[in-house]
Amino acid sequence: MRKYYKVVAVTLLMVMFLLSLSGCSSLESKNNNEIVVWCSLSNYEVLQVDSVAQQWARENGKKVKVLSDKGDNRAFIAASKENMQPDIEFGVSHDKMDKLNSEKLLAELPKGFLDESKYISSALKTVSFNNKLYGAPISIETYALYYNKDKVKTPPETLEELISQSQKLGFEYDINNFYLSFPFIQVNGGYIFNNVNGKYEVNNIGLNNEGAVKGYSMIQDMVQKYKLMPENIEGIKARNNFKEGKIAFYFSASSDISDIDTSNINYAVSKLPTYNGKQMSTFVSCKDAFVSSKSKDKKEVWELFKYLLDKTPQGLFKTVGRLPALNLDNTISEVKNNDKEKMFVKQAEYGDLIPNVAEIQALQSSNKIFMLLTAGKISPKECGDKIENEIREFIRKEKQ
Repeated sequence: MRKYYKVVAVTLLMVMFLLSLSGCSSLESKNNNEIVVWCSLSNYEVLQVDSVAQQWARENGKKVKVLSDKGDNRAFIAASKENMQPDIEFGVSHDKMDKLNSEKLLAELPKGFLDESKYISSALKTVSFNNKLYGAPISIETYALYYNKDKVKTPPETLEELISQSQKLGFEYDINNFYLSFPFIQVNGGYIFNNVNGKYEVNNIGLNNEGAVKGYSMIQDMVQKYKLMPENIEGIKARNNFKEGKIAFYFSASSDISDIDTSNINYAVSKLPTYNGKQMSTFVSCKDAFVSSKSKDKKEVWELFKYLLDKTPQGLFKTVGRLPALNLDNTISEVKNNDKEKMFVKQAEYGDLIPNVAEIQALQSSNKIFMLLTAGKISPKECGDKIENEIREFIRKEKQ
């Protein structure tokens, strides 16, 4: 089972330390004699990052301050205007990087600083602008296929096999969640926004083309035709059914491993199957790190940045199971030697990034449209019409 911090006792020292990790929504004067790191991860991960940073500080006779950052881009941008921004931001969601780059707040990585061959290619795209690197991906998240090993000896290699086996053995997931159901749309040729050289054409929407409609039809068929799951299935219910052995297949992220491990089920994880010879692709999200373009004492800052990239992966994985953004050949041994965890890395290598544009917010209500689809109240074509209309209406309002 993945190792998590077990808080047996919270000492006064720990309490005082956590309180000192102030949120960065309020600006704080910088001490020119120290390197400041803002960390956008959970509190226990901030402690882990701070531990590594302080080790570097002791080895190099420097001062480093690590602060918990619970703010958003506006806090960083506001701080930079007052020259109060951190030297390093660690753990920022990849969807914030484009805005920070447009504000010219990301420092370009020195030539040869990062060995790109060690990273998952989709993760590197989150820190790449105009074919140059402006940061480093530190973790990835995606989803894959869980299966009951007592019921399934060999995971299905094709979507047809998955459907056929599921009719006998059961398959459930949060089907009305666009994020989880997107592979059925993608594998048929649907897409959210057309991407040209790393830029999204938000007016070129691929969620109502012929392939997307075929994907909606597959999603609807899993409920209406094959009766694999109820139309109102939720993720927690599906996971519990998998834990109890009621179903043999389940879609979800690696974050479910710790909960499923509390049951006695004998299970494994596989990448998604293929359809018509094409690998089903999942969404990938990343956490990134970067050096501020306004940082002083760049040599020492870059040394600390490299140290954090090299020394934090094991600790962050053991703390909350955060998967490094490294490919399977170069990831940490704790992941490479874990049959379950490494499958999420393998799946991520086939993944697509969640678009980092404001227009993606228009999909927040897509679950309501999917509920109509899976209930059989609208056709697959009507589903595509509604989703595309939601996006175009969002774009129209944004322009006002």
